[in-house]
Amino acid sequence: MKLLFIQPPGQGDGSTRRPTKQRLFPWGLASVIQYLQNDGHEISVLDVHGADMINPEVEAFLDREKFDAACISGFSSMNYLYVVWLAQQVKKRYAVPVIVGGLVADNHYDLLLNKGHIDICAIGEGELTGVDLFRNLNRPEAVRGIAYRRNGQIVVNEIRELIDNLDSLPMPDFDLWDMHAYTQVKMYVHDESTRAEAYEDLDSVDLDHLRPNISYLAGRGCPYKCRFCSRSYSGVRLKSIGKIIEDIRYLKERFDLKSIQFVDELLILNKKRTLEFCHEMKKLDIYWDGQARVNTINDKEILYALKDANCLSIGLGIESGSNAMLKAMKKGITREQSLSVLKMAREVGIHLKLQFMGGYPGETKATLAETASLIREAKLPPRRLTWTTPLPGSELYEQARTAGKIADEEAYILKLHQGYNNYLIPNIVLNVSGQSDEEMIRLFYWVHMKMEVDYLQTLVREGKLFKPIFRQQYRQASIKVRQYLQLYSPAYQKAQRGAQIIRQTLSSLYWGIRKHLRPLKRLYQKLKAGR
Repeated sequence: MKLLFIQPPGQGDGSTRRPTKQRLFPWGLASVIQYLQNDGHEISVLDVHGADMINPEVEAFLDREKFDAACISGFSSMNYLYVVWLAQQVKKRYAVPVIVGGLVADNHYDLLLNKGHIDICAIGEGELTGVDLFRNLNRPEAVRGIAYRRNGQIVVNEIRELIDNLDSLPMPDFDLWDMHAYTQVKMYVHDESTRAEAYEDLDSVDLDHLRPNISYLAGRGCPYKCRFCSRSYSGVRLKSIGKIIEDIRYLKERFDLKSIQFVDELLILNKKRTLEFCHEMKKLDIYWDGQARVNTINDKEILYALKDANCLSIGLGIESGSNAMLKAMKKGITREQSLSVLKMAREVGIHLKLQFMGGYPGETKATLAETASLIREAKLPPRRLTWTTPLPGSELYEQARTAGKIADEEAYILKLHQGYNNYLIPNIVLNVSGQSDEEMIRLFYWVHMKMEVDYLQTLVREGKLFKPIFRQQYRQASIKVRQYLQLYSPAYQKAQRGAQIIRQTLSSLYWGIRKHLRPLKRLYQKLKAGR
């Protein structure tokens, strides 16, 4: 069969281009494609995401391309609306099966199938399911891991087992993709919110020359069960270190890579594997970064090994400095563990991308102050806090549905298309903090201002008053203080209005005096000319 695979944009409705959007290689989709190629199918790819295509270009492609079935991937709930549009466009032109896979199918197969344009949803891993499905396309009841419509009803088949040995996954056919788009990855140190300039150990690294690079998956899943996380898989499965090194060596040679970003939910899991992994990665002479937890790198030996193996940065989902909030999140770590690791990492000199959130149920000014004080005690630069948004597939989302806060699932998904909760715009999808929207926005402005001022004081205590970093931080802190006062300080607002009145009065006086002096100036010029 000739199969068309469509990779939608990461976000948006396809009406405009997003040239600066981060583009990570779709390893899961590419793996499914490779399985089907190996099973004898002819594959074509419409990579809307990688090519940054807009809707008229997609429609023109569909007008000229011929295929026996269309397979649409959907990485998250934010793809829902676009996936539905794509299915409509295919069905408008061809009487072929439309299959949807990815997290959007896992979480919303019932909504998708009820639209009438989608025939089958693949639930879970797609490699084995895809091969089985296209061998039995006329017998869907025999295929595990799918949901489909029959006689107006949705049928959900038995779930398919996961692939045990991830080393068996083949290397994708990269010729199907525009790899330039996927070898321009923004590493952790490129994220301005991580304040790479505050880490003196990075001075020896040319951060502007870390490309070409690529993302890579060393495993699938995560063994932890944080309530806010929308998880791809239950549990964790890992490739062998030998397989990882073999793959990276191949990728480095093929694409002349300077760095690689591991995009696993959790890369660093335990000390023994990490030390072995670092020992082998060092031999490849390539920069890299990836995700850990404070309870998986709470050892200086691990941190030194990471740095020695050319690890540029480690991501840590600390989320909060409040033990009460961490417990509510089912995070499985404590404030004390976080502080210990942050201090060790600072001593070792390894850059950190710290992830924090605010607005989780039960959040207050006191719990946010604990987060700010954690960063202050670790003597680290401020970090951006994201506003907790219940994501489909997470325990927090199910709690919100049970509590009646999400009465219409599709309406909620459509709100997610506008982006997650954001206090700056502001955009509020669903506020579950227990605070009013207005108060939560104020607290976000407050905690970000506090972190900026705290770090300014830290730099003074460290004797960096006359360093460039102090001047930069002074500007940052001034902006945050001014933002907060302009919005929330009546005295400041009154003073600002008073200052504006004074400026206007002085301006009026100035122009009034000039107006009355103009005739005197002309008289003076005449007298001077007649002298």
